[in-house]
Amino acid sequence: MSAKEGGGGGGWLPPSAMRAGARAILPLSIGAFPFGLAYGVTVTETAMDDLVGLLASFIVFAGAAQLAITDLIDQGAPWFIVVGTALVINARFMMYSGALASAFAEYPRRWRVPLAHFMTDQSTVTSLLFNRHERDPRQRLAYYLGAGLSFAVAWWVGTTLGVVIGATIPPEFQVGFAAPLMFIALAVPSVRDRASLVATAVGFSVTLIARDAPLNTGLLIGAAAGIAFGMLARSRGGAAPAS
Repeated sequence: MSAKEGGGGGGWLPPSAMRAGARAILPLSIGAFPFGLAYGVTVTETAMDDLVGLLASFIVFAGAAQLAITDLIDQGAPWFIVVGTALVINARFMMYSGALASAFAEYPRRWRVPLAHFMTDQSTVTSLLFNRHERDPRQRLAYYLGAGLSFAVAWWVGTTLGVVIGATIPPEFQVGFAAPLMFIALAVPSVRDRASLVATAVGFSVTLIARDAPLNTGLLIGAAAGIAFGMLARSRGGAAPAS
C-alpha cells in the first residue's frame, strides 16, 4: 500500500523512527538553542517589536535570514533589500527540496507542503543520511518529522527565552558566538567536492571584503557571489571530491 493510499491509518507514523530522528539531530538541536537565544537577544536590542521578532521564528523559521533582515530593518533598509537578502540566503532550500522530493513523492500535496516548513540545513542533512538506507516512506516521514520538530522546538525555546530575558543579560555575556559556530559546523562537513569548496571560499571571502557595504548588504553580495561561482565550478566539472 502506498503512502497516498494509506491515509492516516493506525501506526502510519512509526514512533521509533520519530525518536531516532530526534536522537540523530540532538547535537545540532543543542546548538540551535544558543543560536535562538542570540537571535532573541538581538531582537530586543533593535527597533523591531519584540513580538514581531518572536513570531518570525515560528513563521519564517530561518535563523540566518532572520538575523540579517532584523539588522536591515533596524537600519531602515528599503523593503526590496530586505526581501532580496532573505531570498538569496534561503535560496539553498530549493536545492534541499529537490534532494528530499523523491523521499516524499508518494505523499499527497496536503502533506508535502507542511513538511517544507520544517526543512532546515540540519533536518535535511540528517534525513538524507537516513534515506540512503531506508526505503519505507512511512519510516522516512516519521524520521524527518522527529528531526525537524525537535530542532524547531530547541530554536523556538531559545528564541523565546532570548526575547524574554534579553534586556537583563549583562553586556559582557556575549551569546552572538553561537550563530557563526553553528554555520561553521554545518559548512565544514558540507564541503564534499570542488564546487562546494569554491562556493564556500568565495562566499566567505566576498562577505569579509564587503562587510562595510551600506545597509549590511555585504552578506547579500557574498551569498550571491558564492552561489554564482559554485554553479560555475560545477558546470566546469567541479563535482570531483575536494582534495
